[in-house]
Amino acid sequence: MSRRASVWGHVFLVGGLLLIGTNLRPAITGIAPLVDRMIADGVDVETIGLQSTLPLLLFGGASVLAGAVGSWLGFARALALGLVVLAAGCFIRTWGLAGDGGVAARVGGPLLVGMGIAFGNVLLPGVVKSRYPDRLGVMTSLYSTAMNVGAALGFALAVPMAETFAGGWSASLGFWGLAALSPLVLWIPQVLRKPKAREYTNPFRPLAQLARNVRAWQVTAFMGMQSLLFYASSAWLPIVLQERGMGESASYTWPTVMQLCGCVASLTLPTWAGRLRSQSWVAAGCGALTALSICGILWLPLGWVGGATICLGLGLNAGFGVVLLLIALRSWDANTAGYLSAMAQTIGYSLAAPFPWFVGWLSESSGSWHIAFGFLVLPAIGVMVAGWLGGKPGYIK
Repeated sequence: MSRRASVWGHVFLVGGLLLIGTNLRPAITGIAPLVDRMIADGVDVETIGLQSTLPLLLFGGASVLAGAVGSWLGFARALALGLVVLAAGCFIRTWGLAGDGGVAARVGGPLLVGMGIAFGNVLLPGVVKSRYPDRLGVMTSLYSTAMNVGAALGFALAVPMAETFAGGWSASLGFWGLAALSPLVLWIPQVLRKPKAREYTNPFRPLAQLARNVRAWQVTAFMGMQSLLFYASSAWLPIVLQERGMGESASYTWPTVMQLCGCVASLTLPTWAGRLRSQSWVAAGCGALTALSICGILWLPLGWVGGATICLGLGLNAGFGVVLLLIALRSWDANTAGYLSAMAQTIGYSLAAPFPWFVGWLSESSGSWHIAFGFLVLPAIGVMVAGWLGGKPGYIK
């Protein structure tokens, strides 16, 4: 292969990875800003809630399937399949909510969205481990930042697209189906590349082996509590900020600013941490910053709450980048990375799924958002412990 062909090969590969990462969050984060418009058009609150809850459940349930399909087809081809499933889910969901798709489309659409995203969540660490084993920190920083940028774009562009497109909020939701197909243009060379020959492996056998590995459980616990904190805080942060005295507009602006500022942490920290022998202090520090930020949002004077919100974004996004880095660093090879990613995300997202509901229930039961949102300090402490243990040197085979 000529030098020019090699350079273009890396351009297509890295560009494809970044575009895939960017498309793994906006199909979910783009819902919340459109809730009022959807309700005004007759969509009930319970149905809207399912559009966020069902994908999160599938993050866990489909992760094992994603690892098995990746081992069978090859990670690159399985990622392409995941993008097609994600796009189909976005289109079917929009048809169900705005058209005549009925209950099947309203439930099946978000389930497919969750399955498509699960493929990306699970398989990206394996691709990076396989193609860039000596640049894990840099590559993890890049694609985790792309995921955070995608989350911010979903939130920031939802209303402008609803006001611009003729279809209103339904066109805004459907747009992410088209966006999910865009990485395929750059991903074609990876799909055409012949994967390494692999014998069929029962997908539960490697997972059973990982389940006997203490380090695998430490990384899984880090992933689970990190995911719990992200989704529970994202679901209720605007309401908590309004309870603290912020106006409605500011309470929705600060979470977007939080995500964008958090991209700085996810872009820089894994790159630096990947050069270290141990990531324990870095991982534990993410949990400590998250815990302190939650306390700051609840108890600092109102003028300081915006700064605490930005710090929360730094802690959450840095922690997300670090846990993806640990999955790659602690794995002996790309295949192990795929299965460790599947284990961590199956259990992690299953743990995280009910917590947005639980925090809401706790606020109603206690009558206090200080108690409900403050409860999240406990899993933040858990991130500190699991991150400290999982960040120690060593490999998982």
